[in-house]
Amino acid sequence: MTTINDVAQYAGVSKNTVSRYLNNRGYISQMTREKIHNAINVLQYHPNQIARSLYSNRTNLVGLVIPDVTQPFFSTMTACIEDQLDRKGYKMILCDTKDSSSKEKKYLEMLQENKVDGIIIGSHSIDIRYSDISAPIVALDRNLADDIPVVSANHEQGGRIAAQAFIRHGCKKVIQLVGYTKVRTPSGKRHAAFGEEMMKHGIACHTYELGLNQFDFDSYLDVADMILDRYPDLDGVFASDMVALAVQKRALTRGLSIPADLLVFGYDGSFIYKTAYPPLPTIIQPYRQLAKVAVSVLMKLINKEKVDELSYTIDVKPSMQEGGI
Repeated sequence: MTTINDVAQYAGVSKNTVSRYLNNRGYISQMTREKIHNAINVLQYHPNQIARSLYSNRTNLVGLVIPDVTQPFFSTMTACIEDQLDRKGYKMILCDTKDSSSKEKKYLEMLQENKVDGIIIGSHSIDIRYSDISAPIVALDRNLADDIPVVSANHEQGGRIAAQAFIRHGCKKVIQLVGYTKVRTPSGKRHAAFGEEMMKHGIACHTYELGLNQFDFDSYLDVADMILDRYPDLDGVFASDMVALAVQKRALTRGLSIPADLLVFGYDGSFIYKTAYPPLPTIIQPYRQLAKVAVSVLMKLINKEKVDELSYTIDVKPSMQEGGI
């Protein structure tokens, strides 16, 4: 097995210089860097990550904790966060809790035992004291604790943009399907804003709350059947994309015309909304910007730098389809 001594000898430099190159510490001339880089490639040297971690007090690992990677919002966020971490020289450990609080607790213990440099958390557990975790944390669209920075979309803006579509469409009776309200999340602002706009324009607005970590599409179909049965004169539905698509599917099987009879409006704007027919108007969350800010804030915490604030909000935008409503 090739050692750091072999690399130093091949490159004609000291072991300490190779070590500084590997850990990006101190000044090294470009010529020396090229010699070491060439030696590493020729000898196929693979640094001992454990030794490097002990030397630098860093593992260059970040944990990402989410409730369900099969959900389009979380899978899209996962891809964007991984890309941003890679740009910073970090590797990501994905922890998919499968909606289990006990599983999340085990994951959090594992991440701390493996000395990850930081954690990004977007899970929906309500019985975990996140402020007790020693590693730096950034919350993704969750209010985990008063001292943990949270990065989210501008949900209030999104709720108002969506509301305007229902107003322009001439809706008289709408329903919005919301997530489990005991989960503290900035996304609640979009529903509050939407409801305010409906009330302001004299539009009847009902609210149905989904269960904790309710992500199964079949359960969304059941909810769709329930609301269509309960509100036969409904002419508008506002929900996250997957729920909205379930409602649209059930409405079409009942012979309703979309959007003439029922305006179905989504929220999230991941790849999934593009698969719908008729097209699903939706609010697109700024996935890349959310990932970029979350990783940037986490890097500051890892480097023990002061963060500018504890809440970061990024504007959303309507899909192209929305413009035609």
